[in-house]
Amino acid sequence: MKDFSLADVRLFIKAVELGGLTLAADVLDIPKASASRQLQRLEASVGHVLLHRGSARFALTEEGRQFFETAVDMLRAVDRALSNLYADGRALTGRLRIAAPAYAGRQFLAAHLPAFMAVHPQLQLSIEVGSGHVDLFRDEADVMLRLGREGCEELVARRLATVPMLLCASASYLARGAAITTLSDLAGHAFLCGGAQRRVGEMTVPTANHPRHVAAATAVHSNDPELLLELACAGQGIALLPCALAEPALERGDLTAVLPAVPLAGEELHLVYLPGRRNSRKIKAFVEHLLAATRTQAPLGIGHPS
Repeated sequence: MKDFSLADVRLFIKAVELGGLTLAADVLDIPKASASRQLQRLEASVGHVLLHRGSARFALTEEGRQFFETAVDMLRAVDRALSNLYADGRALTGRLRIAAPAYAGRQFLAAHLPAFMAVHPQLQLSIEVGSGHVDLFRDEADVMLRLGREGCEELVARRLATVPMLLCASASYLARGAAITTLSDLAGHAFLCGGAQRRVGEMTVPTANHPRHVAAATAVHSNDPELLLELACAGQGIALLPCALAEPALERGDLTAVLPAVPLAGEELHLVYLPGRRNSRKIKAFVEHLLAATRTQAPLGIGHPS
């Protein structure tokens, strides 16, 4: 028998209690792709198959039943020991490194960091905004705010907010072409796109039903929505922007909404971190603070999760 991970044991116990690996992974914030590997690793460590699992069956084996009874007592003892260690109410200290995308991340942090800092005044914060190249696996940050879930397969991703989006352009740009009354009329226009566009020479319009790919005359791609805003105001094309960012320009008349009756899916803002860091006190406190805050408040035009 080899040594085994407490995280693997915790997953096994939770899967038995809830009746499935997927449910256990959701509760423990474990990527579903990792849950099966963790259970297989635990079974390899103890030398027995612990669970019968399949499309029509999920049950303990005889060896799994024996291990479960002992494992529950063992894990409770460990949790009590850890609870005693932290029962002294020690203040969070050290440094928490946060990475966030431009605009949405900055707006979100500006809304919710002051309250967190007031509760944890001894914790030093290091915040990098606007970088698209932060790698958690290389220890370049502790936590990261990310728009969308692409690239999060091996990370814990907690949805914090939905950022409403809209299509907009300047009146001068729109006056140069035919009226745009349907999605098909967008074809052949110049687009100003944020985020990861999968195809060259087109814009992905995130309609509420399903994404629409529209052929472009030209397309500018940038991870900086404020740059796209300035280009749109200068008459360089149709931009897909966060509503809250575009609203002042709309009110001034610098921009006009394009196809405002077409419902668009918002960009989901997630807080992501490494599975192995979920028990870090400072990360846990930060995650819990943001999740609690977004349940009660929509920050600066950024919608809270449904």
